[in-house]
Amino acid sequence: MSFTIIIWILVFFGIFYFLAIRPQRRQKQQHAEMVSMLKKGDEVVTIGGMFGTISGIGDDWVELEVAKRTKVRYLKRAISSITSIDEYDEEEEEDEYIEAAEEDVTEVADEEYVEDDEDVVEDDEVVEETADEATDETPDAPDAPEAPKA
Repeated sequence: MSFTIIIWILVFFGIFYFLAIRPQRRQKQQHAEMVSMLKKGDEVVTIGGMFGTISGIGDDWVELEVAKRTKVRYLKRAISSITSIDEYDEEEEEDEYIEAAEEDVTEVADEEYVEDDEDVVEDDEVVEETADEATDETPDAPDAPEAPKA
């Protein structure tokens, strides 16, 4: 009986290790690598959501320029991520169009092809029918509310 309890406890700790401890270690290691790669001029985001450009680096702190002539010091561990603003280059990102050979191009006719001639209806007839239906089925307006009595 006690042997099965020990196995269940080991299984529980194994699952806990793989679901909680191991991913947290990996994330901490990646953050440490990112912090060690910081250099002057990098654009970063802090854990509080402050965007800035690194203007100075110390042993455990980073000085961010958040606006012109506005510098703020943060601990390195408070840097959440390095951001890079990709400038949109319109010349390189233009839509590409593929030209088809003349034999591949098909013309679309203005008329719709219908197999049965009985189903073909002229556009004018459809407009007249819908106008007649609209006048026949106009809903009645609701009655005006009664005036309040004083």
